[in-house]
Amino acid sequence: GKVVPILATHCSQLTIVQTMSPEEFQNAILQTEAADVLFLLGGDGTLHTAIQVLETMKNVPAIGILPGGTCNDFARTLGIPLTLELAVESLVNGNVAPMDLAQINDRWFMNFAGVGLIADASENINPDLKSKYGKLSYFMSAIQSFKQSEPISFQLHIDGVSYLEEAVMVLVMNGNSIGTHRFPLEIIDPSDGMLDIIVVQSSTMVAIREWYSLNQPHIVPDDLNNITHYRGKEISIKTSEPKKVDTDGEIYLETPLQIQVHSKKINFLIP
Repeated sequence: GKVVPILATHCSQLTIVQTMSPEEFQNAILQTEAADVLFLLGGDGTLHTAIQVLETMKNVPAIGILPGGTCNDFARTLGIPLTLELAVESLVNGNVAPMDLAQINDRWFMNFAGVGLIADASENINPDLKSKYGKLSYFMSAIQSFKQSEPISFQLHIDGVSYLEEAVMVLVMNGNSIGTHRFPLEIIDPSDGMLDIIVVQSSTMVAIREWYSLNQPHIVPDDLNNITHYRGKEISIKTSEPKKVDTDGEIYLETPLQIQVHSKKINFLIP
């Protein structure tokens, strides 16, 4: 309710559409080709659902994210304030910037794709915990998954070079925040035409400490023993048996994966 008056003062024509299902939501998006800006109220799952149809459209409006989810990770990546009124003010007075989009098999992701304990953590979140503790439930679940994770054999192929990794988790990142945990690697940028691959080799306490140490600006992944960092534009990930994949917090894909970045594919409003 507080958002509409702010938007109305900046728009010559403002249409509000409330949808009741993912299909209805995607159909509503398809009707926005003539719009200048499409504001999406929701979290990372809402954005993930939206980009599956946005990438098919000939004329895509600029996207304004109004953070209304649990983690709002891509909003965090773009530096959008997490309070709705502040988010609207910052976006209507902000700039337009093109962002990369990542294709994964025949689907798309905006923020990240992950195999291993990230998918376990997403699947294991207790719905009661999620409603009570929000983003904290993600960390509780991740730490539990950390404790019980067995390494998986990964065949990675990154821009023509092959790597064999034994790891509990592989993350392919376009954004720099997962589960509200911001990676301090300044190099992770959703508009640089590259994807960042983070490989976590083990789930020992040392690895857990290294994982959380990534929040400290002076930590360099190359100096860590349990975490490896790659960068690339075309990535394939194979495992000996199919493993579930988390894309932007949604789980419906399995390995093997073909991932490629599409540079500066969608315009976003940024503060």
